[in-house]
Amino acid sequence: MSDRPWTEDQARWVFRGAATLARAGAEPVGPLVLPTAEFFPDRFDGSADSVGKLLDRLKAHVGFSDVPTALLLTDPEDGSVVSSCSSGGCGTGQVKTLAGQRVTAQKDGGYAVQVATSEIKNPTVLTTVLTRAVGWLFLAEADVVTSFKGRERGAAGDLAATMLGLGVLVANGSGIEVKGCGGMKVHSATSMGAPEATLALAIAIERERLLRPTTLTPAAAIAKGLDPVPRALLAMASEYVAANRSIVRRLDDAPDAVAAGSFSLKEPQASITGRLGRWLGFGASKEVDPLDELEREAAMASVSSPKQLPASGRKMLYAADAAGKPRGKDDARLAEIRALVDESFE
Repeated sequence: MSDRPWTEDQARWVFRGAATLARAGAEPVGPLVLPTAEFFPDRFDGSADSVGKLLDRLKAHVGFSDVPTALLLTDPEDGSVVSSCSSGGCGTGQVKTLAGQRVTAQKDGGYAVQVATSEIKNPTVLTTVLTRAVGWLFLAEADVVTSFKGRERGAAGDLAATMLGLGVLVANGSGIEVKGCGGMKVHSATSMGAPEATLALAIAIERERLLRPTTLTPAAAIAKGLDPVPRALLAMASEYVAANRSIVRRLDDAPDAVAAGSFSLKEPQASITGRLGRWLGFGASKEVDPLDELEREAAMASVSSPKQLPASGRKMLYAADAAGKPRGKDDARLAEIRALVDESFE
């Protein structure tokens, strides 16, 4: 019995959708985007102009700067347009109301993105709304909207944004903590729930490791950029994705098969990775492949002299006392490592 916060059907949908989007060309054009000043240096003052700049910044991060968009700020009560922006210019509403649709195609080939004025008050909600809009822009530009049916399309926008490198922002929007009279509650500004959104983020992180192993986004930076709810889920999601790493590889190598559902999901061998993690201090949330680490540790355990190992390996074999001096090799520890490695390959 799995104790995962997502069902197998939900996980299968995320992998299938990721394959559909990968086949359509959804991949980051740079590092995974984080909610930091490095990625968002513009001053935000809540004005229509600053909201427009935020949308332009998000588009630039995914390579959509050339996709024309008009930002429409609407009254949440009646949906009327109170302000509009396009290419940095803002004015009064000379554009028709969008009747609740977040993104619509325009006759000139561009798109209109609708944001309610009430959504500007919460930075996470606003960023999530615009991030999802960018995901829908991809669905429209890549002509894959019809690949997702009915209510799936909202989640497809979330997933597309994640596959484009905006997964940290999507995950944050999927689990927004709000303090109320009855205590802290979690709200979502996404169609995907926090478990699925974080699982999709873990897939994007693993895909980045496979596609660009030399320019990985640091795991610590990703964790720091996540809000409490998705941060608490990421280790479990990363462990699950690591157990299904072969499917992540097939997102780019054989996307048709994965999109068609031709794969089987595996549960992580928690008993092995968990005990090794406690001994060696590595886990799914770090920038290591657990199987690669197991093989490395097996090789390390067979070395007769620690001097033959690199500095990082010697740190694994030696413990330090309070003075920071080596205390010698721990034979019992190495014996358990060997046993765990043998067990993992049975």
